[in-house]
Amino acid sequence: MAFLCKIFGHRWNGCRCARCGAQRDTDHAFERAEGKCLNVCTLCGKEEEAEHLWHHCSCTHCGQTRDEDHDWFATSECEEVCHLCGKERSSHAYVPHERGVDKCRYCGKIHHLSAEEIAQRDEEWEENGIGC
Repeated sequence: MAFLCKIFGHRWNGCRCARCGAQRDTDHAFERAEGKCLNVCTLCGKEEEAEHLWHHCSCTHCGQTRDEDHDWFATSECEEVCHLCGKERSSHAYVPHERGVDKCRYCGKIHHLSAEEIAQRDEEWEENGIGC
C-alpha cells in the first residue's frame, strides 16, 4: 500500500486504486469478450460467465448449441434438418406392410419389428379378428 493510501485511503477507480494498484472485488468495468460468452474487467482482468444470446438452438455470440428450439426445415415428407445446427429428426408414418414389417406411408422406409413387437401385434390382431 502506498504512503498516501495509508494516510488518505485509496483512490478507487472502479475495482483498482489509482494510487497504489490495490484491487477490490467490487465495481468492475466488465466488457463482453469477443466471440465468447464471457465478461472481462478492463481494469483487473477478472472474468465471469455471461449469458448466452440464443437464436433458436445456437448462441449468436459464442456458437454453442443446445438441443431445444431448433429451426426445422423439411428435407422430405418425413425428415427435417435444423437450419442452424444440422440436427436431423424424422417422423415416419409407419403402417403394417407384412408380418413383422412396417412401411412409412409417405417415403416407403421399412421398419422391422422385434420378436416382442410381432408377438404383441399378432395378439392384438387375433383379439380384433384381423388376419395376419
